[in-house]
Amino acid sequence: MTYNSRTIPIGTTTLRTSSRSTLDLDVTAAGDITVRGPHDTTDTQAIELVHRRRSWIYRQLTQHAEAAPTNPIKHLSEGTPFTVLGHNKPLHLCADQCPDTSPVHATGSTLHLRRTLRTDLHKTGRMLARFYRATVETWLEKNARHITHNTTIRPIPVTASTRLRTNWITRHPTRGLTLHWATGQLPTPLLLELLHRTLNLHSVANPHHLDRALKQLWLGSLTHPPATLTSTCPTCSAHPGQLHADHCTLARCALTGRQRTRCHATCHTVWTGKHPGQEECEEYGWYCRPTPNGHHEPCNADDPEAMHDYIRLYRTCRWDIATQRMVLPS
Repeated sequence: MTYNSRTIPIGTTTLRTSSRSTLDLDVTAAGDITVRGPHDTTDTQAIELVHRRRSWIYRQLTQHAEAAPTNPIKHLSEGTPFTVLGHNKPLHLCADQCPDTSPVHATGSTLHLRRTLRTDLHKTGRMLARFYRATVETWLEKNARHITHNTTIRPIPVTASTRLRTNWITRHPTRGLTLHWATGQLPTPLLLELLHRTLNLHSVANPHHLDRALKQLWLGSLTHPPATLTSTCPTCSAHPGQLHADHCTLARCALTGRQRTRCHATCHTVWTGKHPGQEECEEYGWYCRPTPNGHHEPCNADDPEAMHDYIRLYRTCRWDIATQRMVLPS
């Protein structure tokens, strides 16, 4: 079939002609109007059709606006929450020596990401999309057979994809259903509702809740965390990038990593703007909180009263002179 397209002078309208015999039009999510008709369709005929159906066009534009995703952007930093099947999992940037071989994996209430990946936002976005696709496919293995059993056409293959761009779910006559990887963020009841809606089955959740949740899905946009204003050392008032004063009790010895007292001038260290060991605790995910009996217990970064677990840091790690930081024992 041969197609011819040209733009006509009414908004962002394209006239696309082919061997079809009737006139019709549709509206894209971007607000563009496409008129389809036979090869002998004139611009005047296309414009008249747009004017006749302007009320319908306005309704479609409104629906697209209401359904358009907000496309939030997430900071790629420690503690950033990522939603997995309705559960918020704070991000933990782990070292390359993570025991799990996968660069992105979830354990309990935490989402783990190899620390070295944060320098390449595009690659990290692809890795996270693949993680969500695997999450959806695992969920489908447990639930899809029961859902599709209620349809008149069986069996229906159900998969997830990282290639879908504009559809949350597609239905193909032979390939079955394909879900967008981002749907792995939906709670189970809303994921069920999406499948039921596509298969014309009974509703299992509030459809308005599903529409609202779909608008808020994260679609892979990442950014580095904004630069924070660093303060002076609370003990000796050194500015970030400057050496601590000789008798600063917060400073660490450049040779041992321990508190700097009565040290030689050659072991001066620089104030970075953060408490010594803070970055390492954040990297390894070591936090603690006080207990009623006056002790401390391990906790997550987003738990109430969470603080950096410096005791565990200095008990477990060793000081590396070359990098001037605490590292895990090899």
